[in-house]
Amino acid sequence: MRVVQARLAEPADLDAVVPVLRSVRAESPLGAQLVNPDADLDGHLRAWYALPNAYMVLAEADDQVVGVALAQVIEANLFSDVAYLQMEALYVQTAFRRRGAGRALMGQLGLVGARAGAEQVVTMPISGSRSEQRFLSGLGFTVVGARRMTPTAALLRRMEQQAKGRERRGRGIDELIARRRRSRGLPPTPPAGVSLSELADRAEDLLADGARSRE
Repeated sequence: MRVVQARLAEPADLDAVVPVLRSVRAESPLGAQLVNPDADLDGHLRAWYALPNAYMVLAEADDQVVGVALAQVIEANLFSDVAYLQMEALYVQTAFRRRGAGRALMGQLGLVGARAGAEQVVTMPISGSRSEQRFLSGLGFTVVGARRMTPTAALLRRMEQQAKGRERRGRGIDELIARRRRSRGLPPTPPAGVSLSELADRAEDLLADGARSRE
């Protein structure tokens, strides 16, 4: 049995990583929506590798790359008060699964996170398969949220439809209120339903009543 070991990647390793990433893309459930087979994968990889706080770990067997993990340290920000390690991908070629390659990759990522002061390791499973879920669960990962996706054009069309629907409903209600006010001999309703001066008077009265009740 060929021994599998993991280590941090170096710039000279990038060419050997590209074929492994092609396998990752081929198995990703997002592939049909997000992956272009003709994309410059080598260029994408080198651009990613040059990002600040980006790390790539390789699993090797007899100097052959059989697995890869990509991660990035995310510093404390508006949505997180602690730094964390975001694992973008972890992949082991089929012939080398269940032979410790995945755990070796995760061990190196754990060291990266610890040395960078990252208090958590966060990931979104690529395939969502049961085997992948079991692997992560066995290492202590728990479920936090879930990813959702929609085409941008579809989102904009839905927003437009909902806006038009609210506009139609709003016009219908306004017309009904206007007819009722006319039938009762009341003045027309202001465009926003109530004038700002009326709203201020009502609010002032409510605030005054609240103050008196606390005396």
